[in-house]
Amino acid sequence: MRWQWFFLFFLILPGPTAWALAESAQKGGEGIPLIDARADYQSAMVDRLAYLVEQGDKLSVSEVQSLIGDDPAVLKHPATSVLANGIDSGAVWLVATVLNPTDDAIMRRLSVRTGWLEQVDFFLLTADQPPIHFVGGDRVPVHERSLPERLPSADYPFPPGETRLLLRVETADPMVVPFGFSSIATNHSREQSETAFYSFVYGVMFALSAYNLMLFASLRQRRYLFYSLYTASFIAMTVSYNGIGMALLWPQAVAWQQWAPPLLMLCFTSSGLAFGTNFLRTRRHRPWLHRSIQILCVASFALLGVCFALDEQGLALRLAFLFVPVFTVLMLYMGVSSWMSGNESARYFMLGTLASAIGASITALTVTGTITYTRLGFYAVDIGMVVDAMLLMLALADLVRKNEKGRVAAERTAQIDLLTGLDNRRGFLPVAESFWSLVTRKQRDVCVAMIDIDHFKEINDQYGHATGDRVLKEIAGELDRSRRHGDLLARWGGEEFILLLPETTDAEARTVAERLRYNIERLRINDRNRTIRCTISIGIASRHSEHVTLDHTIAVADEKLYTAKVQGRNQVSMGRTSDGLQRSSSTHTA
Repeated sequence: MRWQWFFLFFLILPGPTAWALAESAQKGGEGIPLIDARADYQSAMVDRLAYLVEQGDKLSVSEVQSLIGDDPAVLKHPATSVLANGIDSGAVWLVATVLNPTDDAIMRRLSVRTGWLEQVDFFLLTADQPPIHFVGGDRVPVHERSLPERLPSADYPFPPGETRLLLRVETADPMVVPFGFSSIATNHSREQSETAFYSFVYGVMFALSAYNLMLFASLRQRRYLFYSLYTASFIAMTVSYNGIGMALLWPQAVAWQQWAPPLLMLCFTSSGLAFGTNFLRTRRHRPWLHRSIQILCVASFALLGVCFALDEQGLALRLAFLFVPVFTVLMLYMGVSSWMSGNESARYFMLGTLASAIGASITALTVTGTITYTRLGFYAVDIGMVVDAMLLMLALADLVRKNEKGRVAAERTAQIDLLTGLDNRRGFLPVAESFWSLVTRKQRDVCVAMIDIDHFKEINDQYGHATGDRVLKEIAGELDRSRRHGDLLARWGGEEFILLLPETTDAEARTVAERLRYNIERLRINDRNRTIRCTISIGIASRHSEHVTLDHTIAVADEKLYTAKVQGRNQVSMGRTSDGLQRSSSTHTA
């Protein structure tokens, strides 16, 4: 029978236990949520509290207590761990009873992990004791806060028994209240993770901003300046919102802190549009869109000035938050339309803008209470902007690469003779100088040959300049085919060509020149049933002194060319730079 009594005992026991707990809950606050002081919550826990929204005049602690005592139904119970009521939604009171069932005080940190809330008041009430008051928020200078932290916080040793917790939050900004109840160690760990996150985000953005500012200083291209302003204004905007700015940069500037977020939001979006219009060259390709964006940006700042004059901070914030989706749509439209028009660099711009747009939209929907609050949603704008910044840097790098490729192509075109396809003098000399320096250091042989088409003026006079151009092209092609691999051939000007022969002795140079002369002599050029034959004269100079320059050698070769012309043309004449311009070797006449 013992097991029957044992079973009956367990059936009866839950009844008094449940009654005792229910009575304790009633004593703990007549339906007010109960929090165990021993709990150490790792994240926001507003769903464990109740709240009420002030209607009309500001309520005092005693008035809130009276309202709750008269009608506990005035309290609402959040469905999520973070309370989000939107912009300028009125002051909110959070209510809970904290129970410490131990005999010792339990230290806990109370915090609201939103940096833009204007004023947060913590009230702690125990039996027969006056209320204990802590204050925080960006309407309060840092040194006047109960804890000089960037976020509204309070440290309190909860005594044994019950303590009524009242928390009043007031702001014209989006009402986002992620209330935390934790040990100081847990709070510090959370702060360290946020510090690491912001250090990464701001490190990336600051590096990109500084790098582009240096590019602007050196290249004087405004797109780099606008991009630098875009990233810098994002940093300024976010530090004004998350409390870092007031904690570190302007701890006493309360008035500036109230108006900095909407102003910096407009600076951020306007500088982004300025970068986008410059990068995609809308002034040239879409002038109507360019003018519309300029008017929109000016109008937004003018409306912000009106809000400031009327002291309508809530209206200014609505204006700034309204401008963010407009900014996003315009940036996406510019990127897509430019990409579809054939601008390949716009694909990075479009993807980056899409990333920041998605991030900004998720964060905006999160802080305005449209979607359920999550930490990922809260930080989505920062993540999106890092992705956007990196992709926009790729866009700039791609644009620089294309510009550099175009510059190199233009320079190469300037070094090519368009008629013959050979290098011109501008293209020949830098390469020839490099060859010359190399053979000079190594004490190697090198020769220069000057080549001239005989009686070319008569060809122009008899057949016309069009035929003369064709003759030049044919002879240039034959010279190019007949030269050795490694020799440097260029059109020197008019009907003259130059040939650099590295690692070549006098005898080898003469052999090469004779082959060129012979091949041109055998060349037949057909022009409208007419056969044109040409010959060339060649002057060669070889370097036989360590201190002889390329220019001097070319001058000697030119003098030898003149000698070949005077002695009857269609021949090769040679000379040594070390012997001056008087002596020459014997000439050969075909």
